[in-house]
Amino acid sequence: MTIFFIIAVAVLLPYRFIIRRANRQLMFLQRYSATRVSADKASIIIAARNEEMNIGPCLESLLAQDFPREQMEIIVVDDQSVDGTAALVQRYADRGIRLISLGMDEAFGKKAAIARGIAAASHPIIITTDADCSYSTKWINTLLSFREKTDAVFVAAPVQFKKEISLLDRFQSLDFMALQGITAAGVSGKYLNMCNGANLLYTKEGFSAVNGFEGIDHIASGDDMLLMEKINKAFPGGIAYCFSEDAIVVTEPAASWTAFIQQRIRWSSKATNYTSFVIKATLLLVYLVNAAVVYLLLAGIFDFQLMKCGLLLTLMKTIVELPFMIRTARFFNKSALIAWFIPFQPLHALYTVVAGTFGLFSKYRWKGREVG
Repeated sequence: MTIFFIIAVAVLLPYRFIIRRANRQLMFLQRYSATRVSADKASIIIAARNEEMNIGPCLESLLAQDFPREQMEIIVVDDQSVDGTAALVQRYADRGIRLISLGMDEAFGKKAAIARGIAAASHPIIITTDADCSYSTKWINTLLSFREKTDAVFVAAPVQFKKEISLLDRFQSLDFMALQGITAAGVSGKYLNMCNGANLLYTKEGFSAVNGFEGIDHIASGDDMLLMEKINKAFPGGIAYCFSEDAIVVTEPAASWTAFIQQRIRWSSKATNYTSFVIKATLLLVYLVNAAVVYLLLAGIFDFQLMKCGLLLTLMKTIVELPFMIRTARFFNKSALIAWFIPFQPLHALYTVVAGTFGLFSKYRWKGREVG
């Protein structure tokens, strides 16, 4: 065994602790189901840029909610789209959908769009989602009822991809499912604050109390987790996770490998801006474990001993992760994907290192804009 392999195994030990802790948390996590109609009123805000192909089905899904229409409003903020997004949303005006358009001389980007929507919101509860999403008919009521039960200031909730047709679909769905499992365990266990902007609830009062996105508005990404950090600091114990199948938001996977990598680089780019030591340490640990796998497997092309070490480390990592992934897949009703988990391990390690590295140093494109 090489010294590097011994170091890699040493790094794997705390990683094993994190994954096993998450698995135990999921094991005992109670699924939530709303038993009555919430009395709360909510403003659903969608920041949309170049979403002409997706915004229609999204709005139809929202309008089909089994929730009193007078207790909800839907606001779409068009983030300087260059396609027919705004025109399509305008067709829904007679069905109560409000359109706000950011002018070309205004601040732009997702955080600017959300902040503009919140400023125009009529209701005290804000729910944010994305323009390429769809929902169960119980989605809004489940989130609001859960907030009433927990008295939370900020609620994170599950997100999953819509379909697994291609190899890329399966790969990114497994990757995203792992992130969602860690999110459910970490937030519920009060030790790791993670979330996804496609499915968030927070109070308008809480958003105002932390001055919204002030201080993080210069960061291209982070309308979800960076805001979550601010609210968690201002309202200790005010963060909750809605572990409910009725609360799952379904979103579209990236359409190509290039789009997928660009998306993950965008997500990785905010890593240095987290204030939480736990999140930073966890992300670094994940990066180091995967970097060790990549190094040993690539070096193993020239040295069979290193190849054996790489394969052994991959096997050890897989054994650590598999029970957690099986449990997470059951919640999302995607157990069939587990058959792809082991074959994807080397590719997943490589992508994690690439996205993590380029997220720190490179620019990326998002919705036709160069960012970074």
